[in-house]
Amino acid sequence: MSSNRTSRSHRLSLAVAGLLLLLGAPLARAAPPPVAAPTATNAPSSAGEEASNHFKRGLQLFDEADYTLALVEFERAYQLAPNYRALYNIALVDMQLGRYADAARILAQYLRDGGNAIAPSRRAEVNKTLDELKFRTATIEISLNVPRAEVMLDGKPLDPVRLSGPTVIDAGEHTLRATAPGYSASDRTVTLAGGDRAAVRLELVAYALPHAPAETPQRARSVFWPGFVATGALAAGAIVSGAVMLSFDSRLTTLKDTPGSSESQRTTTANNQNTAALAADILTGLAVVAGGVSIYLTLGSDHASKAPSVALSPQRIVLSGSF
Repeated sequence: MSSNRTSRSHRLSLAVAGLLLLLGAPLARAAPPPVAAPTATNAPSSAGEEASNHFKRGLQLFDEADYTLALVEFERAYQLAPNYRALYNIALVDMQLGRYADAARILAQYLRDGGNAIAPSRRAEVNKTLDELKFRTATIEISLNVPRAEVMLDGKPLDPVRLSGPTVIDAGEHTLRATAPGYSASDRTVTLAGGDRAAVRLELVAYALPHAPAETPQRARSVFWPGFVATGALAAGAIVSGAVMLSFDSRLTTLKDTPGSSESQRTTTANNQNTAALAADILTGLAVVAGGVSIYLTLGSDHASKAPSVALSPQRIVLSGSF
């Protein structure tokens, strides 16, 4: 373990020496930077000094096995003064933290950015490390039924660029979650061994829209003509009965004023008058009832079914039918 620690520190020291030399050199004497990656000579001297300080703290923290903080310092140094040499150190810390997929990605970038400036021995070493990392990583290809969905890998947002093709992740158990506005989340848990290749599809289901309350069908409203016809007939009968009653009333008055009229004539006329008055009252009442029923049926229901009917008898009035 001690020899491995010394070897890592030695490799870091070599990279640090190169970076610190580049950061500390005057701008006029610096070598031209590679085209693929700007170097510290493109940054102001204050940024270069700050990057150097972060890099030194990262090296110290690495020697103290505080890899989490060492990674923060190395990444900050790279942000202030991008240089491919710093990528090698960042990848070493990622491996110490068990972030093998990140280490592989950073080392691949290191080889691309460094190009021919990387010594053949170092390039061979990095390629060997990349081959070993293949047994600690797996490849996953994620597909979605909702293109605009956001994907979380172990609780962290996954760069949409990585969804366009196979994504290298650490071997082990992982939780995938896809979300999109208007859809319920889709969750999957996958367990991958080193070197595995897997395809995972996340299906999101749209929220069901609440059903609008069904409208109560409006029953057809039509004028209940039979009822109104009956009402008119009854009203006409009442008027005629009233006229007959008035005629008998006038005749009775005449008989009373006429000398020599018999008692039987007056009695007969009075009885006819009372009968006509009773008929007028009955017909008037029936007309009112029939009119009320007709209005109710017109406003409150359809009467496509059995229509009500009014039956008259000497003893009672009978209404029948469905309302």
